[in-house]
Amino acid sequence: MKLWPTQRLLALLGAFTGCAALLVLAPLLWPVAAGALFMLALAASSDALALRREPALALERALPERAFVGRAAQIVIRVAAAARARLELFEELPRDLAAADPHWANLALAPGETRLLSYAVTPARRGDRALGRLLAFETGPLGLLRRRSFAGAGAVLRVYPDTARIVGGEALDPRRRLELLGVRPARRRGEGMEFESLRDYVTGDDPRRVDWAASARRGRPVVRQYQHERNHVVLLALDASRLMGARVGERSKLDYAIDALLALAHTSQAAGDRVGLAVFDRALRSYVPPRSRRHGIGAFAEALRSVHPQLVEPDHLRFAQRLALLQRQRSLVVVLTDFVEAESARLIDPFAALAKRHRVLVVAVRDPIFASLDAAAAAPPAQLYQRLVLDDLLHERETALLGLRRCGVATLDLAPDQITAPLLNRFLAMRFNAEP
Repeated sequence: MKLWPTQRLLALLGAFTGCAALLVLAPLLWPVAAGALFMLALAASSDALALRREPALALERALPERAFVGRAAQIVIRVAAAARARLELFEELPRDLAAADPHWANLALAPGETRLLSYAVTPARRGDRALGRLLAFETGPLGLLRRRSFAGAGAVLRVYPDTARIVGGEALDPRRRLELLGVRPARRRGEGMEFESLRDYVTGDDPRRVDWAASARRGRPVVRQYQHERNHVVLLALDASRLMGARVGERSKLDYAIDALLALAHTSQAAGDRVGLAVFDRALRSYVPPRSRRHGIGAFAEALRSVHPQLVEPDHLRFAQRLALLQRQRSLVVVLTDFVEAESARLIDPFAALAKRHRVLVVAVRDPIFASLDAAAAAPPAQLYQRLVLDDLLHERETALLGLRRCGVATLDLAPDQITAPLLNRFLAMRFNAEP
């Protein structure tokens, strides 16, 4: 237990020091000054003794099991005192959780009283947010000294991507959810090949659908009904290398990509697919095997909670090789990534090899700097060199994407804040065989 002087004690000491300077002119007042100093020391000692005798405060901080980016989360503090107490309470929080640290001054607790204090934080980033200490300064009876207590050191607030728009409220209606995301219904081409049920034959039915064996057993013609195939296998892959750390306003390209992947995972599972997840940079960082809808997107949100851009280059070849070993069943693989150097051996060849077994969709998350090319006509001559460099990089990018398409890989080139709807539209078109 540590004791700290209060502002009152510091003010009294300052006043005594000023008076002591006057003793040079009035030496006869030395006995009075010595008596005053003795009384001040006696009062401070009394305060210290009282604080040491009083039982320590009980401090507890209760954190929510989960917090979500952009949504308020309540944190509750429990303070209990065995004896009468006057105290001041401070919280230490990361700057992205709250603009200012919560502070409670002049709290008065009766003997045996328990006080619950709460405040809200709004996380701005995913991941584990380490909280500082919860500090309490208890003032002595005379107000000269304070006793410091602390708790909660090392507490961690788990912040997840915001899934409310995907799984809550209007999202319970799949059609309404897709409309809100701007997704167009996919036109199904051809007949599904998955048997659903039998029904009586009616005029106009395709004779090829007649089930002759079942018709013989029932004594009347019946036909087979089919539905489009369900239980597809979908694997979502996320690049977490340095290029995905570029900022778009207050968020990174990686944050937008995670939102799009969660929307795609929820939509795919709602359609009856088995969905898996892979996160990579220069190596495969995490892998969630394909799973059905009954598991929900909780596993994906957990896997993506602590994913942050790493200052390394993506290794698409190593990722493709690892994925070929982990996922042997034919799947629809959706990869969200970005690239600068478009060498065939580093970008095109790995995905071309992957496309021999799987259907592959590569989504290139475009860097915001390319948007400056749209305003090139109004750019001053001093920016001509920058425009030429960007134009050359954009040409290489388009050439690489064309090379991927020639190898049977579907591609999208999208701005970070415009990924979700185009990605879901292309995914639904591929899933229902509206395109190869």
